Amino acid sequence: MDSAKDLSTSFSTMRNLALGSVIALLLVALASGFLVYRAYENSGKRVYVVSQTGSVAALSAGTDAHTAYEARNLVRQFMQTMFGHDQYTYKANLDAALPLIEGRGGRRIYEGFTRGQVLQNYERYAARNVVTVDSVLVDMSKRPWAGQVYIKQRIFIGGQQKEPLPLAAKFNLEETNRSDANPYGLLITNFDYIPYTPTLTREETELLQSQEADRQRRLQEAQSGLAPAPDEAPAPAAATRAPAGPAPR
Repeated sequence: MDSAKDLSTSFSTMRNLALGSVIALLLVALASGFLVYRAYENSGKRVYVVSQTGSVAALSAGTDAHTAYEARNLVRQFMQTMFGHDQYTYKANLDAALPLIEGRGGRRIYEGFTRGQVLQNYERYAARNVVTVDSVLVDMSKRPWAGQVYIKQRIFIGGQQKEPLPLAAKFNLEETNRSDANPYGLLITNFDYIPYTPTLTREETELLQSQEADRQRRLQEAQSGLAPAPDEAPAPAAATRAPAGPAPR
């Protein structure tokens, strides 16, 4: 009887040990699978395959791979480089801006520059255009992503600043591969101009008034330099012929 009891106890002990081992193995397998899944998911967000034409995500990234911060920076950089330049930076800035916009939209802007002889005017008048981005609005709550951008163009001719020229546009954003030319992985599409007529700020008004007063002063000084000196007599005017009277009888 004692032997039978010992055998039953040993069998129960072995069964419990086997059951515990199976449960432990299941827990280890589940934990390992979870860790592998997280590592696999995170690696897809960080790792890119780099080639001569750019980089491609090694794994498909989630829909939240791009942020509104990236989108605003992309649009801000595009407007500053596409519209802000002088005769020396014109080509380099266009080369930097065109990869950020679809081909049709980029050609439209470039053809406008060509018709307006922008580069020729830069060279002719020693001019430059400085862009200030007033605001960038991007809605990424639904697709296609859409937004508007508002800028002011400050054109300088020599040392004189002309009245700021406002410009605004609406656009869509599409996801694309990241590359050296387009590190944001976003592409501007459906770019089109919209009305924008902001009022001049007090600083801008005061600057333009000061420049105009200085221009008038220099103009008067130039005209005074051409006038005769005070001790010089003016040249005599040509004599006029008196009208003839009636002929004597």
